[in-house]
Amino acid sequence: MEVSVSSAKQLGKLISAVRKSQGLDQRTIGEFSGNSINTVGDFEKGSGSLSVNRLFGLMDSLGIEMKIDFVLPPIDTSARKKLIKRVNEMIEG
Repeated sequence: MEVSVSSAKQLGKLISAVRKSQGLDQRTIGEFSGNSINTVGDFEKGSGSLSVNRLFGLMDSLGIEMKIDFVLPPIDTSARKKLIKRVNEMIEG
């Protein structure tokens, strides 16, 4: 399932819903992802924050994948070509 998330609070609620749907408690998912139960709970409530690495660990533990959608510069510009080249290099390398 694909959803759009525009805030950390929304992401916390999504993580909470996915965790609960998998029958996992905060302590267990915290252990799987390298986070404490308090860290997981605070993030799910929207009152805490996570480093990007810890967030990706939590998402990975739940099978959540992040996709980034961004606007490309207008079609006939060198900026568009440069951006596409950089993104392709990042993905390939």
